[in-house]
Amino acid sequence: MITKNIFSIATLIASAFIFTACSSPNASYVESGGSRSVISTNKINIADWNNATASLVNDMLASACLENIKPQPVKMQVSRIVNRTSQSIDTDMLTKQISIALNNSGKVVTMSDDATTKELAEYEAFTSNKKVSVPKITMTGKIIEDRDSNRDVKEVTYIFMLEINNAGVAIWQGQKQISKQSERSGFGL
Repeated sequence: MITKNIFSIATLIASAFIFTACSSPNASYVESGGSRSVISTNKINIADWNNATASLVNDMLASACLENIKPQPVKMQVSRIVNRTSQSIDTDMLTKQISIALNNSGKVVTMSDDATTKELAEYEAFTSNKKVSVPKITMTGKIIEDRDSNRDVKEVTYIFMLEINNAGVAIWQGQKQISKQSERSGFGL
């Protein structure tokens, strides 16, 4: 009986020690997508989303593809972004950041997908005897991954492809590739 109690107490103390040792009392804030962010070849992280967004928006605005479309700001609808990666990802991580950047540029206003917002727009158009506003351009895209490895190095490349379409024609296409590598540890883990 005493042996069982001593064993139970020892197990409880060992469990508490393990739990305490595994906790993270040194947690701290880091800049999202900054140099201290965790990098993983297993998923697209916030630094990847930020990098792809900045590159694609800068390329799009530098191309002047929106300059000839009237009226300004151009109304844009985000269409389908196809996920061809091995992950279940929320493509809003890319499209919302791009929409915000384009809206802030003053060149684009993004049409909402929200059902209530659409109903209100239709009601307002009906009561003022106008037509519901339609987008002039659409944004479509695809996210692809390419994985490769040799004995000690694992590499993944994420390819972010976007297209801006007007009247059924692609007026701009852009692509950003982000590659990451990891090495197998000396213990084979």
